[in-house]
Amino acid sequence: MQTLQDPSSLSLFDTDHFFPNFASDHSWEPGWLADHRTESWEKFRKYKSSTSKDENWRFSPKHLFSLDKILQLSDQKDLVQLDALESKEALFQNLDKMILDFPDDLSRITDHDGPNLGAAQNYYLTSSLADNGFFLGTQKGAEIPEPFIVEHKTPKDEGITFERNVINLAPFSSATVFEFINSDESTSQGNASSTLNITLGEGAKLVRVLVQNVNNNTTLHQFENFTLSKDSSLRNVTIHLGSSQCRSETKGDMINRGAFFENFSLFLGSGKQLFDQRTRQVHSASDCTSNLLAKNAINDQSKSIFSGLIKVEEDASNTNAYQTNRNLLLSNEAEADSLPGLEILANEVKCSHGATTSKIEEQELFYLLSRGIPHRSAEKLISLGFLEEVVEKVNNQDLIEKIRALIESKFDS
Repeated sequence: MQTLQDPSSLSLFDTDHFFPNFASDHSWEPGWLADHRTESWEKFRKYKSSTSKDENWRFSPKHLFSLDKILQLSDQKDLVQLDALESKEALFQNLDKMILDFPDDLSRITDHDGPNLGAAQNYYLTSSLADNGFFLGTQKGAEIPEPFIVEHKTPKDEGITFERNVINLAPFSSATVFEFINSDESTSQGNASSTLNITLGEGAKLVRVLVQNVNNNTTLHQFENFTLSKDSSLRNVTIHLGSSQCRSETKGDMINRGAFFENFSLFLGSGKQLFDQRTRQVHSASDCTSNLLAKNAINDQSKSIFSGLIKVEEDASNTNAYQTNRNLLLSNEAEADSLPGLEILANEVKCSHGATTSKIEEQELFYLLSRGIPHRSAEKLISLGFLEEVVEKVNNQDLIEKIRALIESKFDS
C-alpha cells in the first residue's frame, strides 16, 4: 500500500516517486497494459496542471470531489465479488484474473475512452491506477437468461480503490447484469472511482441495473461510456441511495442505425448528500432512439445536479430522442439544479427535453394526513410513488422489492 507520509505538503498523487513505485509493483503485467497506464497517468498530470475554467462543473462544488486529500491506495483485493454464474457462452472474471489468464480479451481497453463530461482528470487517474474490476464477454448469439451479479465494496480504510469494468456483448447475444455497491462498515471513509465501458455488437441486448447504497462518508466517481452498434439495445437503470457525494458521468453513443438506448436513474438525498449527474445521448447514425428519465427526491440539505445533452450528428436523420429530469423537493433547504440541452445537426428528427422541480402538493399531503397517516410516513408514500416510475424499469420483481425496502429504510432511519 502506498501512503503519503506528510499530508500537509503534497497530495499522494503529486509526489515524484508515486507512479514509478506503482509501475514497479505492477511490473508483472503485459507491456501493453503498462504503456496504457503510463499514457493515462500522463494525461492525468496534464489535466491536473491545467488552470482553465471548466463549465462542466457549473453548480457543483468541485473541491468536494478532489482527490488531493487521499492519503493512500487501498490494498484490499476482494472489493469486487462475482456471483459464480457458470456459462460456456460467456467469460465472467475479475480484473486480475483477466490480466493473468485472458490478456488478449482485455487488451481492447487501450481503445476505450471516458465520457469526458467534465471530470476527465479523475477519469484518467482511474484508468491509470485501476486494480479492481470485472470483465464480461459473451459469444455470438448467446442468450443467457440468468443475471450476472457483481458486488462492489468500498474500502474499510480511508484510502481509495480504482476499478476498471468492461462489458462486451458479441453480435446477437443477450445478457443481464446486476451491480451492487455497498460499504462493509457504516463509519468507514473509503472512496471509490470506477470506469465502465460497454460495447454492444450488432443486435446485442443488455439490461444493466446498478444499486448504490454506500455509507454517507464515501465519495464516489463513476465514468460510464456505452457504444451501441446496429440494432443493439441497452437499458441502463441506476439507483443511488448512499454516499456523501457522487459524481456520475454517462454517455451512450449510437454508432450504427437502429440502436436503442434507455437510461433511467433516481437519487434519494438526505442530510447533506450531493449527487452530480452528467449525461450525454449521442446519435451518430440514423434511425436510432434514446430515452432518458432522471428522477430525484431531495430531503434535508441535500442537493442534486443534472446536466444532460442530446447530440444529433449530421448523418443521424430519423432520430428519436427524449430527455426528462424531474425533481421533488422534500424540505425548504433542499436544492436541485437542472441543465438539459439539445444540439441538433441533422434534419428529420424528433427530440424533446424538459425539467421540472416542485414540492409535495399540499392537497396530496393533506389527503394522507387527514386519514391519520403521520407526516413522515405521508412524505415517504408520496416519494415512493414519485420514484416508482424508475424502480419499475428494473423489471425483476425480487430486485424491485429489495429496492423499495431500501428506499423506505431511508425514511425510517
